[in-house]
Amino acid sequence: MNTESSPVRILHVLRKMDRGGAEMRTLDLMRNIDRNRYRFEFCCTSGLPGELDNEIRELGGRLHYIPLDPRFPGRFSRLLRATPFDVVHSHVHYFSGYILRLAAKAGVPGRIAHFRSMTDGHGNNLRRRLQRRLMKGWLNRYATRILGVSEASLESAWGDRWRRDERCEVIYNGIDAGLFAGPGDRAGVRREFQIPGESPLCIHVGRMDEAKNHGRLLRIFEHVLKLRPDSYLILAGGGADGAIERNARTLAADLGIEGRVTFAGTRGDVPRLLAAADLMIFPSLREGLPGAVLEASAAGAPVLASDLPCIVEISQQAPRVYCLSLAATDEAWAGAAVELMSRRRPEEDPVKLFDQTCFAMRHCARAFEMVYDGGQPRLEGGAS
Repeated sequence: MNTESSPVRILHVLRKMDRGGAEMRTLDLMRNIDRNRYRFEFCCTSGLPGELDNEIRELGGRLHYIPLDPRFPGRFSRLLRATPFDVVHSHVHYFSGYILRLAAKAGVPGRIAHFRSMTDGHGNNLRRRLQRRLMKGWLNRYATRILGVSEASLESAWGDRWRRDERCEVIYNGIDAGLFAGPGDRAGVRREFQIPGESPLCIHVGRMDEAKNHGRLLRIFEHVLKLRPDSYLILAGGGADGAIERNARTLAADLGIEGRVTFAGTRGDVPRLLAAADLMIFPSLREGLPGAVLEASAAGAPVLASDLPCIVEISQQAPRVYCLSLAATDEAWAGAAVELMSRRRPEEDPVKLFDQTCFAMRHCARAFEMVYDGGQPRLEGGAS
């Protein structure tokens, strides 16, 4: 699509540019892709500014706030006709069918649907089922490429046929392992959170969302404390729904562990926190390809996570990621957590180990460059 004098212009469609997984991974790609060849713009369907907007502008990106109301089709179509976009890259699960239908009618040649989760997070009543059927039909008709962050995400969204559909490709999220290089700040993190220097530190990184399973996390940590009474837990991540954090704080108090649990909120130094942790506990109910698990692996922190298919995919390729069924008891999770925390850290540099995996940012950036340039997908999946 692109020439040396004419960069490829890509419009990403997301709800709001806050610190969620899809948003952070798209911003990571923007940081690492050749911004002279590929120009990113963003359509935010919430109609609201987000936490990442300033950095997007600093990187040369533009934002368009178009809320999903009755005026959305007209306003979105006018944007597409006013700007010569080469690609519309939609990250809003099955609703991408509607987005790409509008893009096709506006004459945008490249139309990408990107599945980043196993589900759309909505219910399964008759109305939802009919909506999904309609949207999937539009996706099938109007998408020129269909991407997934894992084999599991494509399997869930598109079924077995994804392997036979030449438009489909798995591109694993990329992590810039260089962000985790350096000596770390284990002592500084412990001073900041008033944690004794030799106490085991568990961490969870993730927005305050039902899918992250914070209640189960706290009950597991209650049993960790029975085995290692000197342990601490940091929860890093905010969320628009304050009720989830309030409920988690209430549960921590009810369990009598509130003195060992810190709600750190949204943080800009997640690599620093992960490098200082002895273990990340990650009992999610659903994921597409959790960036926090990849980041922990790059930081050298072992991970104990639920055995979702996408996390099993990670564990097969990234170092020190271990899976356990959510059907296992809290005591079993706690026992596995304490055993992992007690293991001696390997001498190999975790950054170098991670940079050899298919989750290294250079693989991700190269794969997207091929997609944006109109290259053919690689049906074996992955970015390696």
